[in-house]
Amino acid sequence: MQLSIALVQFAIIPSKPIQNIERMEEFIQKAAKKGAQLIVFPEDAVTGPLSGQTAFVANAPAYLKHFQGLAMKYGIDIVPGSWTMQEGAVLYNTAHYINKDGSIAGSYRKINLWETEKVAIAPGAGVSVFPTAHGMVGLIICWDIAFPLLFADMNALGVELVISPTYWSFTRPADEVDAVVDDEILLIDSLCTTRAFENNVVFVYCNAAGDLKTEGMDAVLSGRSQITHPLDKVLVKAEGNAEEIIMVNVELDRSGAS
Repeated sequence: MQLSIALVQFAIIPSKPIQNIERMEEFIQKAAKKGAQLIVFPEDAVTGPLSGQTAFVANAPAYLKHFQGLAMKYGIDIVPGSWTMQEGAVLYNTAHYINKDGSIAGSYRKINLWETEKVAIAPGAGVSVFPTAHGMVGLIICWDIAFPLLFADMNALGVELVISPTYWSFTRPADEVDAVVDDEILLIDSLCTTRAFENNVVFVYCNAAGDLKTEGMDAVLSGRSQITHPLDKVLVKAEGNAEEIIMVNVELDRSGAS
């Protein structure tokens, strides 16, 4: 089965959800006009990374409802990145797959939390693999890519397409940033290619764009959004960390890729 996928390497405006959502809709409209059947955004696309993770959590259900409406409006499946959601007193970093009819195909709570998340966020309890009109899809978030057993668990459930909304950055003193760029690129590219090959899946990696500057320090987004394939390796890739939308047609056929 062939699927047209658009990735938005999105320049997120921290703590400006209304502006981010408005700009996300512009990309959704463009992708739908170009014939994309699925569009994917980075981790934290709506709010940006949050200190303490509690800001805007009360608005999380409204964000989800809004993107359900956009999926129906433009007739396209949407993975709108992730945001913090609350259940009882517990917070989770949560991603959703929204079908073009507005229904939720599946959700995922990030299991492998980065150090800054562990202060306020709880890890999810298990993998998420679910049927869609295009095949069996699994969701992960960012740092989950570093844990091969997570992929093995999804593979056991018949996953064909794994989608990873990501906010992968590195922070160094401003005069040292250039020295680590090549290492970050090598790591990301290697992981994306390996995860597709070793699990016989199509892997969708959507990172954020740009950088965040603070006094004496740069937090630089690594970019490198890409879609990888077990046989054809890299199907499409953003070569840098600038904002852009990339698209490709993917053949989902586990038997053909084995």
